Amino acid sequence: MAVDFTGTWKNQHGSTLELQDTGGTVSGRFESGVGDEGQALWVDVSGRVLGDVITFNAVYESYGIVVAWVGQHTVEDGVGSIKTHWIHATNLPDPEAKDWMWFSNRIGSDVFTRV
Repeated sequence: MAVDFTGTWKNQHGSTLELQDTGGTVSGRFESGVGDEGQALWVDVSGRVLGDVITFNAVYESYGIVVAWVGQHTVEDGVGSIKTHWIHATNLPDPEAKDWMWFSNRIGSDVFTRV
């Protein structure tokens, strides 16, 4: 079933995701609720949609970080949410990569609820 992902979404950490769905592609912006030391840090996001599944990514150039989410839209008790898994990768300077590669990639989950 096709879902229109256009709108504002919040996750369990207080992060905000604003999306515009143009029928197969999404674009917008994301503000993390963690890790920004209390300062608003919006980054552009872009991705693709197929029915009720979505993927989108963000690039934090000044921090050397990329994050990609993949998830599926669900409705529970009349409330729409996107249940996602994410992969977060941090660029490491080459001399450090051998010793710290284990730390540069993280995997987690977010649930974004439509607001």
